[in-house]
Amino acid sequence: MDPFYVLNIQMTLSLVAFALIARWHVAPRLRTLPRDSALVPLLWVNVFRYTPLTFFAPGQVSPDVPPEVAAVIAYGDLVSGLLALVALLALRLRLAAAVALVWVFNLVGIGDIFWATAKGIGAQLYTFPLGWNWYILNFYVPMLIVTHVMMTHQLVKGNRARPATA
Repeated sequence: MDPFYVLNIQMTLSLVAFALIARWHVAPRLRTLPRDSALVPLLWVNVFRYTPLTFFAPGQVSPDVPPEVAAVIAYGDLVSGLLALVALLALRLRLAAAVALVWVFNLVGIGDIFWATAKGIGAQLYTFPLGWNWYILNFYVPMLIVTHVMMTHQLVKGNRARPATA
């Protein structure tokens, strides 16, 4: 099977699985929390976005991967992960700018996913040996997408918590 289709099947199935987990298990719990508390676990998932730095580790990906594509992916995720950590700390410290920092992270993180995806597809990244990064693409990225959707929902809906329903 063509690697493009393999990756797309894997990513799609992971996206569906994480969306169902989010809808059935995570969202009902988050609905019972104030917005700032509900944002915390969603941010934690994104803190680990430094993992694509493995593009720069010797022997982890093909040396034929275009360096500019590797840089867009690795540095974009590093910046996104650091912004997630800053936003998380701001929420924990109850800083006045905390929600604004979550918005900044969320917009940058979504932009990074779109930009890295476009660059990766354009370079046919799926045709290169990617080592651990293959799993990042087909497992972690769909989880990130789901958390960004959930985060956007939390940010837009405001600061209301609803009681849990049975």
